[in-house]
Amino acid sequence: MTQESTSPVIKENINGHHVIFEPIEHTYYVDGVKMKSVSEICKLEHPFMYQGIDDSILKIAALRGTNLHKEIEEFELNGALSYSPEFTNYLNIKSKIGFKKELTETMVIIEHQGKVICAGRFDLLASIGNQTALIDFKRTSQVHLSYVTLQLNLYRIGLIQSYGKQIDQLLMIRLKNYESDIVKIPIDESYVNSVLKKHNNIG
Repeated sequence: MTQESTSPVIKENINGHHVIFEPIEHTYYVDGVKMKSVSEICKLEHPFMYQGIDDSILKIAALRGTNLHKEIEEFELNGALSYSPEFTNYLNIKSKIGFKKELTETMVIIEHQGKVICAGRFDLLASIGNQTALIDFKRTSQVHLSYVTLQLNLYRIGLIQSYGKQIDQLLMIRLKNYESDIVKIPIDESYVNSVLKKHNNIG
């Protein structure tokens, strides 16, 4: 049983909307309506990213990714230490960049022309000097740049819409066994708006 499966249901009021996250099914509801997640939108836009990889391998990778996210969250919230090579590299990168946590695993909703399109929980909002950075952690062998660009730009729009946050930079930190990378992701509002428009029309 994973830690996520025992997590309680999360309920928030965001911009006048009642938002519920069911962690067991990884499902979002906004005002009682089941909503796509940010991850689902990204997968719909990148349907062949994991083509040819066995489902059992993907499930193991997803579980290990979830555990890494939980290690980072527990450290940032409660100071709990872990001893995996990925977590050790996380601490090294945190020290190197010098970022400080503002928010972690916080829900956002993303709207387009007054309609809620999707919801999600981003990994980490942090301050780096006098700038604010939105950071996503990946435990993947490769950097899927287009996917992560859409994902982080969706979360950025969600943070602006939901909480009025200014986001100065987007970063992906890849942590895989003893490997680690810091990847700067471009802010691309035209890209994310075109995707939101497309899914608004679908709805």
